[in-house]
Amino acid sequence: MVTPNPEAALGTCPFCGETVADRHVLIHYEKASGEQGVWAECPGCHDIVDPVSQPE
Repeated sequence: MVTPNPEAALGTCPFCGETVADRHVLIHYEKASGEQGVWAECPGCHDIVDPVSQPE
């Protein structure tokens, strides 16, 4: 089993733009489409968010 990197960026907060890292994740879930999703607490505004993915 691979341990996740707590500093890995998941994306940004859709409300304030703060970077949301893996350490902020509250729950991992599977969407109806089969994709993986996460809910995390934004370290900037403290809202519970679905981080917006960073373009590669």
